Order: sequence, then structure tokens, then C-alpha cells
Amino acid sequence: GPRKGRAAVAERALDHTRQVQLLFDAKAGNWAAKYAPDGRLARRLTQLADAIGYLMPTRGRVLDLGCGTGELARHLAGAGLRVTGCDISPSMLGQAAAADPGAAAEWIQLDPDWRTLPFATASFDAVLAASVLEYVGSPAAVLRECARVLRPGGVLLCTVPDPRHPVRWLEWLVGAAARVPPVRTVAAEWPRLDRYLAYLRISRQRRSAAWWRAAAARAGLLTVPRPAKIAESSPLRLFMFQRPDRSGGAS
Repeated sequence: GPRKGRAAVAERALDHTRQVQLLFDAKAGNWAAKYAPDGRLARRLTQLADAIGYLMPTRGRVLDLGCGTGELARHLAGAGLRVTGCDISPSMLGQAAAADPGAAAEWIQLDPDWRTLPFATASFDAVLAASVLEYVGSPAAVLRECARVLRPGGVLLCTVPDPRHPVRWLEWLVGAAARVPPVRTVAAEWPRLDRYLAYLRISRQRRSAAWWRAAAARAGLLTVPRPAKIAESSPLRLFMFQRPDRSGGAS
């Protein structure tokens, strides 16, 4: 009946979030190295820090949703912002806290199946969601929660996969091939390929720019044009959204 159907859907959603948690727990040990000056995520840190500096006041309060091992959160805290980092991966958060002995940032563990963020309405000047929304079952619901915790005039910055990029075309081809039983058999004997296929199974959201803007609008967020001085980080697309101020416009 309908109740069993809803229970099955809920169980599949919980299984997905557990897979996400396990994936990032496994990545935690080597994650920080990606943000080193020669790491492949160093550009992302610079891009997001520049965008935050452009959009929000100094001494503002920032939520880093899906903070990982905390490189961006600590960078922003060092610039004088009040930063809270949260994640569903205890291993990632453990690395973040260990690298922050002076408690420059606050670190919060989220339940893997969270539906409501553990923060008051209108409590942040900015929310960052860097490469987070592609892993969630309902990105529209996460956007609504981000909008809720933003103060009027507050901004949401998020990066999401850009389906126009050739990397995403390759992902589609590999994902299609991975559904063939012989490929799955080979992957089981090749750990690196097996991990990549696991990533493709759980990194689900490959949406158009129009879809993301419409989902943000339904969450009550306005699209903010990306300044030319802030480069995109291909194969990711950077979006900036803003919660309207009390007069109904952007601040």
C-alpha cells in the first residue's frame, strides 16, 4: 500500500546518505592534500573565498555546509569571519577539528539523514555549499533549508557539476558502461575504478543552470549575477543566490 511505498522510498534515501557518508569517511585521510597550493582543489578555495569577500560584510557569520576537512572554513575564519562548519562524515570533521586546535571555527556533526539544519532561522550572513548538492536526494529541500538559515539579504554560494563540461560526458559514458555485468566484475578487482564507480552512483545531480535557478527561486532565493572578476571553476558551475531583504528586494 501507500504506507509501504513511502517506507521503501525513505529506506532507499537513507541508504543513499549512508553511502555518501561512507564514501567521504574513506576519503578523509587524503582530503586535505587536495587543498594544498598544488592540489586540484586549491583553485576552488580561492574562488569561494574571493566570492565571499565580494558579497558579504567582514565579521559576518558563515555556514560551510559539507565542510569536509575544513580548509575553506579555516581560511575564512583566518580572514576574520565567524565560521561554522558542518558535515555528515565524522572522519572529515575529526580531521577538521584536529587541524584547528585554537577552535577558530565551530564544527558540527550532522545526522546522515538530516532534514532540518540545527541552526536558528536567519542566523547566517552566508551559506557555502561547495560540491554538496549533487550528493543529496532532494537538492530543492536543501536549498529551502539554506534559505531558512540565511538572514534577509544573506547569500548562498554553491558549486554544482556543469553538465556541459566534457568530464561530465565521460562520467555518463562510464556510468552507462558500469551497468554491464563484466565491467562491474572488473571494477571489483580494481579498487580505484571501484571507488570511482561508487562516486558516480551517489553523485546524482547533473542539472541545467535553469533548473538550479528555478529550484532556488522556489526556495525564495534570488539569483545574483556572478561578477566577471570571480572565475568559474570548470567542470563546476558557481551559483550565487540571495535571500530577499524585508522590503522584498535584494540588499
